Amino acid sequence: MQLNKLVFMPLTESFSGVRGIYGKDLTESVAVRYAHSYISFLRNKTGKNNAAIVIGMDTRPSGIKLIDTITGIIDANFIDVGILPTPAIELAVRYFNADGGIIITASHNEPEWNGFKFLNSDGSILNDNEMKLVIQGSKSLKNFHKVQDKKVTEKNGEALKKYSDFVFEIIGKENAESIRNSKQKIVVDPNGGAGAVAKKILEQAGVEVVGVSIAYGDFRRQVEPTEDSLIYLKSIIDENKADFAAGFDCDADRVEILMQNGQFLSGNYILALVVEEVLSNNRNPRNQTVVVNDATSNVVRDVVQKFGAKLKEVEVGETNVVEGMKKAKSIVGGEGSSGGAIISPSKCRDGILTLLMILSIIAKKDKTLHDIVEEYPKYFTLRKKIEFNAKNHDAIKKHLKSHYSRSGFEIRENGGLKGSLKVITGKNSFVWFRASKTESNIFRIIADSDKKEEAEKLLEEAATVFEKANDE
Repeated sequence: MQLNKLVFMPLTESFSGVRGIYGKDLTESVAVRYAHSYISFLRNKTGKNNAAIVIGMDTRPSGIKLIDTITGIIDANFIDVGILPTPAIELAVRYFNADGGIIITASHNEPEWNGFKFLNSDGSILNDNEMKLVIQGSKSLKNFHKVQDKKVTEKNGEALKKYSDFVFEIIGKENAESIRNSKQKIVVDPNGGAGAVAKKILEQAGVEVVGVSIAYGDFRRQVEPTEDSLIYLKSIIDENKADFAAGFDCDADRVEILMQNGQFLSGNYILALVVEEVLSNNRNPRNQTVVVNDATSNVVRDVVQKFGAKLKEVEVGETNVVEGMKKAKSIVGGEGSSGGAIISPSKCRDGILTLLMILSIIAKKDKTLHDIVEEYPKYFTLRKKIEFNAKNHDAIKKHLKSHYSRSGFEIRENGGLKGSLKVITGKNSFVWFRASKTESNIFRIIADSDKKEEAEKLLEEAATVFEKANDE
């Protein structure tokens, strides 16, 4: 079979991967373009003609078709781990000593979307420069043929077992036993996503789990776990007298938590909890560097300073945090703007491991999650998305810099003109701007302060200044 003269439709392309609406922007032919370009990239990098590739997916209905297409046309040795959380697939790359990996997922986008995350041999997603090469290569492919014989080995069960063992190794036997003795009861809502495996893993730790939308593909709410999409779990918490509820996105690298009182626990506080737990168990935390993205709330900074550790801020994007952690030999990091910590030797956010960490903290402190969080400094993190004309991007950034510079504020930039702009408005407050790299024509604004009124004021001013710049 020969496929040529393919029409390439615009997709969302970034170091986070490739995403598009299946059957519209993302077709099977387009998928082959990217997979072929990625395999070519790996061959050039490793010098191997016959690369070993782990391939896996979340639960979107188009995933199986995309895997069948890729493995039927791309000439490589595929290790198919099937439906698994992203961190489990990344671990499988290391476990099976593969040269790389392809994850079929659109993460927190809705089910009609799909996409790809391309991995290095250590399981981490490609960095910005590497991903640019794959994107460029996908544009030049003109012809490709169906392979004579598929080279696919199925390893779902083995990969899942290894992942389960891995998260318990990170938690440690003592903490696992502490969780078991605490007899906690929680609601788990994977929304039909790959996070459904969390139920059995948590039950192995002695946690009583009330499962919601556990069946694969049972999408009942917005895929992205947010305060609005998870609020319905409050009634399920009450009905079952559960301690709290946890919701995952489709590939389960993210977890968000709704506490017993109905209060949403932001990703910033989830990260702060995990950072404190990891640093408190380290023999010399002062020698540690915690890496976060520059949109992360100052609550994480305060925890890091408490232990005398260093804080390193990088541009938003998991690959940037992972690269920063590699350079600093960091044992923990993450993006407070989305729930899920990165705990070494993992190379990505891990919602299930993060949840086990939270359960361990609760067990050791013998307090409710709400009471534990109340002991932390109080910060208010407010967000806003604004549509804008992409052609105005550079002019908008220059206008923002000019406005805040005239006010005498410190301005920090990560990623150059196309990256983020962070304005330090006080010792405990900032406002942050960045064009989304996963949502077209969307600018994200975040205001963070230890005073609610200040955060509201900063966000309102930021939106006004932005709109003015966008209209010019």
